[in-house]
Amino acid sequence: MDDMAEGQTVSGGSPYGGRQFVPGWEEVPNGERMGIYTASRLTARLPDLIFREQRSGDTGLNAHLEVVEEYPKMGKMVGLQVRSESGSEIERTARGYVCRGEMAHVAYWLQHSLPVIVMVYERGQDRLLWEAVTPETIEISGQHWELLVPYDQIYGEESVGRIADLSCYSPYLARLALDRPWMQIIEMGRGILLEMDEWLNQPSARGSLRLSVLSENGEKESVYEWPFQTNPDMPHVFRLASLFPWANIELDSDFYREKTGAETIPNSLAPWTVEAGEIARFRLRLLLNELGRSFLTTELFLRRGEFPLTDFSGGLGTEYEKGIKFQLYKKQ
Repeated sequence: MDDMAEGQTVSGGSPYGGRQFVPGWEEVPNGERMGIYTASRLTARLPDLIFREQRSGDTGLNAHLEVVEEYPKMGKMVGLQVRSESGSEIERTARGYVCRGEMAHVAYWLQHSLPVIVMVYERGQDRLLWEAVTPETIEISGQHWELLVPYDQIYGEESVGRIADLSCYSPYLARLALDRPWMQIIEMGRGILLEMDEWLNQPSARGSLRLSVLSENGEKESVYEWPFQTNPDMPHVFRLASLFPWANIELDSDFYREKTGAETIPNSLAPWTVEAGEIARFRLRLLLNELGRSFLTTELFLRRGEFPLTDFSGGLGTEYEKGIKFQLYKKQ
């Protein structure tokens, strides 16, 4: 079968029973295949969505939903992954199905240029439950993630509007959207510390730093690990600007003065100590820059479509307002 071309039909005693053979399709678990079929069948009844199956060659997406719009026609697409209630990474709970997986998988979804939803197929009731993949719905624990797909969010006519309204980001906007909670913490006046230890004589493509949210009295309230990738020969401090494009990064000046005893501190992002000539230790602060502040303002429009209304209190002129179009508008 590996030699068959796409679209070739298998007949006779084949387990495919004369159906069209599609490369990669036989690798999809049976429950998920039934779920994909059900998603296609149910979508055919919905006038505002078109189901487009992703038959092979994609990572993490089984299909796409295209939103049918009258005007303006945006060609909006939504990525879709269908899972089965019997899947190995699915757990049934009191509130819904908890989907789990590796961080690489959810990072692909969250940084995708399309909004992504996960559907869980319930074979007994022949229905699909769904939830959008967003920074708000994903719970991250260590190197794994969880997504709750609630029982009361059933795929059908009542869910079309919510799916059509999902935010559609470019990959760069998706990065900012992932970091929005950090930006909001800073905007609310809370402090965020960035601490990083770097081995100076061991080139490595992997790095890690810690972000700490400070309480009002300056104590560390919570600490988060932030792994990242870089070039093996690139000093990690040079990578910080691309990791946090929305932030100005500054030394924690009070801490540096306390530790070094110096009255003046460096103007650059220097470590506060280098232990045994091997480990450089940094303690920095994140502040919102112009990009971060602008994103928080723009994001209200990207997520909710909110825009400032034009002031027409001064009127549009007598001749304009005599027109039939304007008169009909006034009667609405």
